[in-house]
Amino acid sequence: MDPSASLSAPHAIRKMIKDGDYTGPTKGFVPGFTQCNVIILPHSEAYSFFRFCESNQSVCKLIIPPSEPGNFNFDTLGKDIDIRYHLPKYQILKHGQLVQECHNIEEHWRDDLVTFAFASYLSFDNLLAQYGINPPSANPTTPLPLYISNLSCNSVDKYEANQILAMRPLTKLNLISAIQAATLSRLPYALPLHFGEPNEVGIKDLSKPNFGEPLTCKEGQLPVFWGSSLTAQLAIAKAAPEFCIMNSPHHLLVTDRQDLELAVTK
Repeated sequence: MDPSASLSAPHAIRKMIKDGDYTGPTKGFVPGFTQCNVIILPHSEAYSFFRFCESNQSVCKLIIPPSEPGNFNFDTLGKDIDIRYHLPKYQILKHGQLVQECHNIEEHWRDDLVTFAFASYLSFDNLLAQYGINPPSANPTTPLPLYISNLSCNSVDKYEANQILAMRPLTKLNLISAIQAATLSRLPYALPLHFGEPNEVGIKDLSKPNFGEPLTCKEGQLPVFWGSSLTAQLAIAKAAPEFCIMNSPHHLLVTDRQDLELAVTK
């Protein structure tokens, strides 16, 4: 990475990514600007998957409608966004199995591909900070712990999954503030789905998340669980479509949209 490069603007980060000057995780970049997870599917799979997402918005919230087949420009998220180049790292899956990771998908692009963009938990982290709540996940080096729960999604055709939940340890007072922030903001994934006893949602050991790094609940804190768009990736793995592209974990699309825009959009 060019040490003189600006990290204060989303377009500057995207340029570095496209030029190959940065290929790492995007967490911690330009707080206040929305980052999103991306899943790209053939048109033949897109309608069923879209209905699955629409039926499970607490864990699979799309921030914009799916693209038209073959369209790789995302002007609604940033004027220069080309989905083939602007993620730091992509995963290529065939029949649900990871076959390759790469830094652009030009050679894999097809005219029948449809792109889905999902909200991430980073937007809510930024809002919590405005309420004086700084969960450990605010640290750019600490991804939230994620657990596969026993809460079933609504299935659509071959797409099904148990909900994946992200955990933040909060005090009771901070939990009340977080719920107030979620209610007022209407940000995706802002309202918790469960708090308190993990066993009630099928989580047996908080020290062993399925994804991410464990966080310890200190004295006076409760484990609080929110929905995660990783659920959509789990549904993809189970459905095993013949071809799929998605961002590698923690390598998100940095957009020009501000979190505030999500907060005022129903």
